[in-house]
This record gives sequence, structure tokens and C-alpha cells, in this order.
Amino acid sequence: FVGDIEQESERLARITENLLRLTRLDSGMLPEAQRVDLSSVMARVVRMLRLVAEEKQVDLSYEIRREGQTLASEDEIHEIIYNLTENAIKYNRPGGFVKLLLAGDEKDCLLTVSDNGIGIPEGDMPRIFDRFYRCDEARKSQQSGHGLGLSIARIIAAAHGGKINVRSKVGVGTTFSVIVPTISQTKS
Repeated sequence: FVGDIEQESERLARITENLLRLTRLDSGMLPEAQRVDLSSVMARVVRMLRLVAEEKQVDLSYEIRREGQTLASEDEIHEIIYNLTENAIKYNRPGGFVKLLLAGDEKDCLLTVSDNGIGIPEGDMPRIFDRFYRCDEARKSQQSGHGLGLSIARIIAAAHGGKINVRSKVGVGTTFSVIVPTISQTKS
């Protein structure tokens, strides 16, 4: 009983934290921008989620084809990468994979999070970035979540001159692509 109360209070704290984050983002209250090394943030997220992936029997890896830096808040960049990676693990199956890739050019940094998980139904694709939206009933009953992570990630990316794209096919997997300006193209 005490354990259930503790879990519920943690869940409510996460919801409250996410709602506060959305309120700050909506009002334009962004943390002070600084030079963010995307490869180090990506490596930290992979270290943090490695145990979660192992418990789910999902192979988690990353590759850096090109180092990249952007002007943003490190916490916000971490939030984007963490949300996308955690979802890729959560909606995967034993024996699956999640791969993060950092690439790009002089203009943009490209970070992709790819998986071979359950995929997103085509009918849900237009709404996946909507607040509180969760895909089909099967997903809702399988996993916990609040339908805020993708919304937060998209707003953060847009606030820093970036965008998030997604490709998915049910039963095949999903790839999220985050594009943010490189430091040389970012206005300070």
C-alpha cells in the first residue's frame, strides 16, 4: 500500500513538472542559451537509459558521424533526446534495437532516434505531438505515460530554431529526426 502511494506521488510529481515546463515554454520563458555539445548529451542519455533498455531486452547504441554544437539549454536538449529515446525503448519488443545517430553539416545538426518497435499507426501520426494525446488503446494499457513528452520535445526544438520529423510504420519501427541549427548558424 505504501509502495503504491509512493509510485502515485512520483507520477503526479512528473505530471506537474511537465505541465510547469509547458507553461514556461508557452510563455517564452527559456533558460539562458549556451553552447551545447550534442554528442556528450546523447552519450549521457544512453548511459542513463542503458539499464532500462537491458531490462526490456532492447539493444541501445549510438553513433557519432559528425560532432555538433548548438546554442540552447543543455537541460532542454537533454529532455528532447531523453524523451525520444525512452519512448523508443518503451514501445519496442524484446530483441529489438534503438539507435541514436548524430550527423549534420555546417548549417544543421541532425540527431535521429530509430527503432524497430511496434510503430505508430498512420491515423495517429497527425496528432502525436498534441498535448495529452496517446496512440491507440493497446498502447495506453501497455505503458504508462501522460502524452506530454513529444509535445515538449517539439516545442523545445522549435524554440531553438529547430524541428522534429517522424517516419513510422506499424510493425516495422519509427525514426524521429531532430534538426537544430549548428552553433555557427545560430544567432546569439
